[in-house]
Amino acid sequence: MLRIGRIDYANCTPIFMQIEKQISKETSSIVHGVPAELNASLARGEIDICISSSIEFTRHASEYAIMPGYCIGSDGPVKSVLLFTTRPVEEMEGEDMLVTSESATSVVLLQILMNKRWGLKNFTLTASSLPWQDALQRSPALLLIGDRALQAASHKTDGYCYDLGQEWKILTGLPFVYALWLVNRKSASGKKKALSHFRQLLEEATDTIATRAEQLAENAPESEWIEVKQLADYWRNCITYRLDAAHLSGLAKFYQFAAEIGMIKSATQPFFLDLKFL
Repeated sequence: MLRIGRIDYANCTPIFMQIEKQISKETSSIVHGVPAELNASLARGEIDICISSSIEFTRHASEYAIMPGYCIGSDGPVKSVLLFTTRPVEEMEGEDMLVTSESATSVVLLQILMNKRWGLKNFTLTASSLPWQDALQRSPALLLIGDRALQAASHKTDGYCYDLGQEWKILTGLPFVYALWLVNRKSASGKKKALSHFRQLLEEATDTIATRAEQLAENAPESEWIEVKQLADYWRNCITYRLDAAHLSGLAKFYQFAAEIGMIKSATQPFFLDLKFL
């Protein structure tokens, strides 16, 4: 049984809406969760493949392989990785800022931007799950990702909002890769047929997002809190799903910067899954 981790965020919905209709329930199962939960499950071998935080590969490079060709990324504004502040971010020197506990990659990205984009050296980050209104009463800055970021952006009017995808693009000129399809090589051993089928479904789903965005959005659970057109535009114009050469360059730069500021030991080289060896 191939165990597949599914992040319950809007950016993954158009992929899984299509895959879940076609995947064999006899050979595969889907496990739901937020990034931090699924990252831990993948590391323990409780799931075999997951759209997982890109920083996680650097922490398990000897155990994981990257499914080539696919990711969750952005090439400019992403609209769902947002830093909310009560005053300009350049004035955050020495402050304690609240961050989501759901995604390690976005927290590392924020630290890179604080250091290399805004020139801030002295600050602390504290994980929080408070509602954004309460969080900004306690701290001058709050990092949100995923659906919570989309929801907060649609309601918040005061203060400042920084889109980390856009800020990364300004800093580097490159796309950013938030999540990779990571495979636990040990737990996935012997599951070549199921992985091959999943990859085929992933390819088909990725190919049709742009043309089917409105149709998918009309039937998506997120349509209860976000307009169908807005959701379709988010998938079509903000999220990128292909791990192409430009995205790989962005990923390499992310790992380089993460190493330079001491978040990882060294810039890790990607290792890609070759189904022939499973």
